[in-house]
Amino acid sequence: MDKAVLILAKWNEPHTAALRWSLDRMDIPTRIAPDFSCVGRRISIHADGGGMRWWSDACPDAPRSIWFRRPAAPEPEPCMESDREFLTVQWKFFQKNLFDLGTKVLDTLWINDPVAAYAAESKLVQLQAAAELDIPFPDMVVTNHAEDVARLIQRWGRVIYKTFYPHSWLSRSKGKLYDLGVTLLDADSELPEASIAMCPGIFQRYIDKTEDIRVTVIGDRIFAVRVLKQSGAAYLDWRQQVLADETRMETVQLPAAWEERIRRLMKKLGIVVGCADLVVDQQGDMYFLEVNQAGQFLFVEEKLPEVPLLRAMTAMLMQGRCDYSLDACDPVHFGDFKRSDEHQRVMDSYGEAALIASEEP
Repeated sequence: MDKAVLILAKWNEPHTAALRWSLDRMDIPTRIAPDFSCVGRRISIHADGGGMRWWSDACPDAPRSIWFRRPAAPEPEPCMESDREFLTVQWKFFQKNLFDLGTKVLDTLWINDPVAAYAAESKLVQLQAAAELDIPFPDMVVTNHAEDVARLIQRWGRVIYKTFYPHSWLSRSKGKLYDLGVTLLDADSELPEASIAMCPGIFQRYIDKTEDIRVTVIGDRIFAVRVLKQSGAAYLDWRQQVLADETRMETVQLPAAWEERIRRLMKKLGIVVGCADLVVDQQGDMYFLEVNQAGQFLFVEEKLPEVPLLRAMTAMLMQGRCDYSLDACDPVHFGDFKRSDEHQRVMDSYGEAALIASEEP
């Protein structure tokens, strides 16, 4: 049997569904599971002097590639309630062992390596790596002390507040989805001491920017686009407006120095796929903000069909290597997936608000 691509995510995660659709068109078998308790009914790892070997009845050969997309905590099969805690913990730590071993037990391309992926989710780890590589980024302070924030505003004039993790909620009374994203603070902003003290936040020097640049790295290839309003102005936070008519996207060639910086950052973080956000100030200087190793990227192709992100990811998964050939993959287009029955099935499985929340760039 031809080796399969394994995607660790729920079947209706939008990017997962799109890649399964495109891989099907290339006659590449795909296994989708939210966790390793769902990969097969039987699973084993053999360890001896020759190393470790994996076996599963659903995926008997090592997968050609594994997309560590949005893995979930394992859940045991139906069992006696008294046994549930024991089985849940055993599956949890088995999966952790497997992720910690990564390529040592599954000699294949992990996108991304689980240990590196978890570490790269840390914004502070990213910024420490950027500092060590001399990649410029806006000065920032993490604090839950209102006086610290007031001093930053006094020093910098304007400050951006960001959360460590995106948070959105649906108001049932208003039927509206709210998002706690980027907030601009200045001398007129209220700084309630008790509220700020509840949890640490990220307070970053405001960059008076001309544009945002979204960089999608898929293996050895880099795809960059600028994001701004049709008027030519920059958004404070473009993510919630990404598909709006007001939003303009254009392909852009990164300066060679910045391409090299992004490649070195990805290598230092140990990841091969990621979506990096950069900003450009009024003087033309560029700054790194963050990189999301599991970020959304197909919205770029939706706005700019000429950017072959679905084809690039399909080629990388089917070839199981970072230096993949685009020519080895037939042209597949996100627009065609959006018109497919599979996309409609994904849409039907979500409420509209839940789908929007799941597509945080």
